[in-house]
Amino acid sequence: MKYWMNLPKEYQTGKFVILPIEYEKDLTFGTGTINGPKEIIKASQHLEYYDEQFDCEPFEKGIELLEPVKVNEAEEMIEKVSKEIKKHQDKFVIGLGGDHSVTIGLVKGLEELHDDFSVIILDAHADFRDSWNGSSLNHACTAKQVSKNHDLALLGVRSMDIDEKKQIENAENVHLLNAYSFNLTKLKELLPKLKDKVYLSIDVDVFDPSFIRNTGTPEPGGFTWNQVIAILKTIFENKEVIATDIVEFSPKENFQAEAYALAKLVYKLMAMKIKKEK
Repeated sequence: MKYWMNLPKEYQTGKFVILPIEYEKDLTFGTGTINGPKEIIKASQHLEYYDEQFDCEPFEKGIELLEPVKVNEAEEMIEKVSKEIKKHQDKFVIGLGGDHSVTIGLVKGLEELHDDFSVIILDAHADFRDSWNGSSLNHACTAKQVSKNHDLALLGVRSMDIDEKKQIENAENVHLLNAYSFNLTKLKELLPKLKDKVYLSIDVDVFDPSFIRNTGTPEPGGFTWNQVIAILKTIFENKEVIATDIVEFSPKENFQAEAYALAKLVYKLMAMKIKKEK
């Protein structure tokens, strides 16, 4: 598909920009995230224009679908993604991964456009390793990398290494809310500790495997669709979300319903951005 939702030409540019990043490198378990963006984009043609929950039609603001970033090496990916982000200063960019390391490139690009912001990651895994498979730019290191320059909130985590646990506990700028003890009250207490501007990253394995199975390492005990929407709504109501991403969708078998749900999640993010600005 060339255009998001097969929109008419007059709506193919505007406020929203979707950047597909077809990249994966040295994954820890399942593979296939490189195909995630194209399947989400393909499923978008079946979306309704109207979002009944947030009572708006995001497409009216314009949705530009960029050419996908296709690279094989982490350093090159980060450089290309960062360079692309800098071209869209006044737009709301949604990155589609690819494995979670694409977030490093997206955040790096935004550092050139915004003085200071925090990062919120929804993820089943802490991703707080110093290095994995010989690289500090591996998807298992994403949270650790972005925490070097930003306050960080990790939501929905239910799997980590003991060394990650110790590092997170010792990092004053990192805040963790596990999936099994999560509630919106705790989130609302956490948000004031972050900057007014936030970058939002959604690893699809934050969802329970009963909903999203096609991801690299599906972890039991995850969030439902309605829980994630409530979390995102709370974040958008209390913070200025400057950009976002959806990563780690690995379409392999019986994935069409999941691809459609994630396309709808992209559209929900646009709707929440519009509602916030109203």
